[in-house]
Amino acid sequence: MQNKPMSNVHAEDNAKPCGLTPKGLERQRRILDAAREVFLEQGYDNASINEIMCRAGGSLSTLYRLFGNKLGLFEAMMTQTSNRVFAAFEAVECSIKRKETPEQALKRYGNLLLERVLSPEAVGLYRLITTDCSSEREQIQSIFFAQGPKRINDKLSAYLHSQVEQGVLTIRDPELAAYQFLEMVKGNFQLRAMLGMTITEAERTQAVEQAVDIFLYGVTVR
Repeated sequence: MQNKPMSNVHAEDNAKPCGLTPKGLERQRRILDAAREVFLEQGYDNASINEIMCRAGGSLSTLYRLFGNKLGLFEAMMTQTSNRVFAAFEAVECSIKRKETPEQALKRYGNLLLERVLSPEAVGLYRLITTDCSSEREQIQSIFFAQGPKRINDKLSAYLHSQVEQGVLTIRDPELAAYQFLEMVKGNFQLRAMLGMTITEAERTQAVEQAVDIFLYGVTVR
């Protein structure tokens, strides 16, 4: 089925409850939940709008009215997923404000990062993004990056910048440093998770602790 043209409502606004009744919000939630299931099972290109609505219940006209088209639905699903994930990161941010040391804050952030990016849902989304061959590949990858990696990095970058302003840390580029820290923590875990390989709790703990040590204190050259 050909996608209908995107409506004038921006996709990021589609995930907002503004103007929807409780019944409308429940309908929207069912559609987004069904969309997540189908996208993860079948990939973006193969995902069927008809299958999504069959699982969610309702008419295609409702989907088009709420989300515009398949790409709009994908973006709204990513926004919903990202907002749910970020509830946990907001809690970490609050704990950071309780006078944690940089070492404590980074360990907490690193552990939460691994917990989230190695979850079955996150691994499924990452697999979807990296294997998709649809004509809209660049668009869905851009949506994924903005709603996932960039948002995670922006949170950490803001924290590092605040530490620089307070004279606690000296960092030339907090945004770049945030990406570097997060990549050290993730290492090859994301790839291993995609391949179905086992990652132990001991490996996760060691990865976070060593990343924090290297990030804050460097390595010793003998």
